[in-house]
Amino acid sequence: MIENFFMGGDNSLIGTITSILFFLFIIFYQKIMMLQTIWRAEKDLKKLDEYTKKAEGYVMQCISKKPDKKLKHDISNFMNFFISTPVDVDPYGILNKIEHVMNQSERRFNYFVDTIAPKHNATEKANLKFGLIGALGVFQIYKVVRHLIITVKKNNNIQMAFILQMYLPLLLKMAKGNVKATQAFVKGIPIGDAIGPMIAASFKTKEGEEIAKDVIVSKETIEGKTVFVMKAKGPGASLGKLGKAVEEIRKRENIEHIITVDAAGKMEGEITGSIAEGVGVMMGGVGVERSKIEEVALKHDLPLDGIAIKMGVMEASAQLPKKVYDAQEPARDITKRLIKETKNGNLLLLGVGNSCGVGNTKSTLEGIDIKLKPIWKKQKKELDEEEKKEKGWF
Repeated sequence: MIENFFMGGDNSLIGTITSILFFLFIIFYQKIMMLQTIWRAEKDLKKLDEYTKKAEGYVMQCISKKPDKKLKHDISNFMNFFISTPVDVDPYGILNKIEHVMNQSERRFNYFVDTIAPKHNATEKANLKFGLIGALGVFQIYKVVRHLIITVKKNNNIQMAFILQMYLPLLLKMAKGNVKATQAFVKGIPIGDAIGPMIAASFKTKEGEEIAKDVIVSKETIEGKTVFVMKAKGPGASLGKLGKAVEEIRKRENIEHIITVDAAGKMEGEITGSIAEGVGVMMGGVGVERSKIEEVALKHDLPLDGIAIKMGVMEASAQLPKKVYDAQEPARDITKRLIKETKNGNLLLLGVGNSCGVGNTKSTLEGIDIKLKPIWKKQKKELDEEEKKEKGWF
């Protein structure tokens, strides 16, 4: 029998062992896949924890080179700050409720920044506030992933584990983008979303007046037309109350046409820095400010033209990419053409986006490219590495 087995004469034993192994594999396959998925997820969770600490580190360095225990404790506690959104079962008045909650959120952020960095000037405090928002975003992603991993372990659910595995690469990218945003904010470096205010500033010969909270407007002559150019007040990080500002300028001046310029998310296959023209208010966010501008346009029957500079979601929150910066001149040319083509009277040009690192006049934009060159070099290196990884995968 033994001789026959080794000589290959009797394959029944091999067949039996193969069958047993096959059935064991079927029985334990789900468990093996579960363990493998959780192991990978926990590995990514550690990376998210590192991102969280890095983002918090950028915030602390902005306040003090040698943060004490109290500062570390205060920032760590604030990372659990959250917003409870209003009830939206009845949509009537929901935007007013959202605006109220967002105003209260801003109040709390401003108070916390005043508490931990009382000696900082207004610009530094504005940048620190948005740096905190970026760090908080990283921590929230970490908490969500941690929650899902523990839930998968408790329920031993392979389907949930697969869903987690599918979303993890995207969540890691989002967290990495928020870390970069935090770094940009605390250092006062323009981000991708700053392209709208940057284009608006390039048309401003004077700073003008603050017409609403953190929003400035100046009267300019462009292509022979009277144009009121509006943007969030810089160079500190700010989005400004643009809706209120548009309402106010329409009361004071006979605005007959509105042009908005903003960053916009691109689809896969679209080129970063490509420009699209459209109609409507080019503005993202929760919709409160956009709704107010749309109400003004509807009430007074104002034409709405828009210019969108395309970029990835992560590029919008990270340091200003070179391709987006280079889109500035073509976007200016389109803006001038739209102004020239309109037959209406006074126009409003609105640069939508975060004003981090962007001043309020054309002269303040000088030297931004020099400041960004080392960052562009680093971005190119990262992009080349990603392309190599993709090629290696295939």
